[in-house]
Amino acid sequence: MYINWVHHYVPKISFVLSLIANPLFIYLVITCKKTLFGSYRYLLSFFATFNLLASFSDLATPVCVFNYRYVFVTFVADGPFSWKSKYGEQLLYYRCGIVSGTYGILNVHFVFRYLTLKRNAFVNKHFMPYGLILAIMYVAAHIAIWAAVTGLCLHSAQEMRDYIREPFKALHNESFDDITFVAGLFSETTAEIAERSWTGIVLLTVIASYSIVLYIVLGYKIVTGINTKSSTMSKQTAQMQKQLFKALTIQTIIPICVSFMPCSLSFYGAALRIDFVNWVYWGAAVAVSFFPFLDPVAVTLFLPTLRKRLISFGHVDNSVHQHYSDTSVGH
Repeated sequence: MYINWVHHYVPKISFVLSLIANPLFIYLVITCKKTLFGSYRYLLSFFATFNLLASFSDLATPVCVFNYRYVFVTFVADGPFSWKSKYGEQLLYYRCGIVSGTYGILNVHFVFRYLTLKRNAFVNKHFMPYGLILAIMYVAAHIAIWAAVTGLCLHSAQEMRDYIREPFKALHNESFDDITFVAGLFSETTAEIAERSWTGIVLLTVIASYSIVLYIVLGYKIVTGINTKSSTMSKQTAQMQKQLFKALTIQTIIPICVSFMPCSLSFYGAALRIDFVNWVYWGAAVAVSFFPFLDPVAVTLFLPTLRKRLISFGHVDNSVHQHYSDTSVGH
């Protein structure tokens, strides 16, 4: 289904850019000689690998959002899974779960940065491979839980198709009868559908909100820890800690802006009957597709070592090495 040129082309452009940016980011982190990232390099590489997974999932199941009165709909707009099928809808559950995977991996980053300040020896001893394995399992659990909530509470129903059919046809000039979708319908329907729709968005909001609370609490503790220990750190170590936290802050702000806020507008716009202009909904899908590209670019720009390495890519001066203590990055 063709929505408009922005929705059609921008996610595909983002996919290509992500395929370039994330492998390059992994290369810069793993081979960087000027900064000893230590175990943190593996976590950064995991995030970049996750970004690639998100890009592939967005290409395989490109989604769009449609709101009308008391219903929000996330549907597959194009590709082999766009036509109505049980398998296609189940795949859409996990496609939606990728959003939660982003929250999960950021949780891991904040915990790692906090433990590096508080229990650096513990991180050094246990992160590879046990910590990384636990991080992967935690992110997978985040995706699975979001997908399970979507499947149990927001699965499609014939009543939803009937409710959406005419306004969808009027806007997109397409039949809604054979489209793969998940949705929440909060009023003007049966009590069972309204109840499970409310349950679904409340549970998804809790998952997203606990992550944001964790970012705020651990972020405050990390800043406090850096300020407290700065007098006992070398100037280079303190500077590196601050740079890494700034990069992590940007990594956090991006998904809040392109994921949490658009999802919340979609959920509660329908639940509370708040009508937004149509571009807000399809724009949300476009914004989410850009995160896998924006993330490595933002981190590279906010870490001077990676930024300088990128500018002088292919011209690495191995004669100069700038060493930091293990405490600085969790080596």
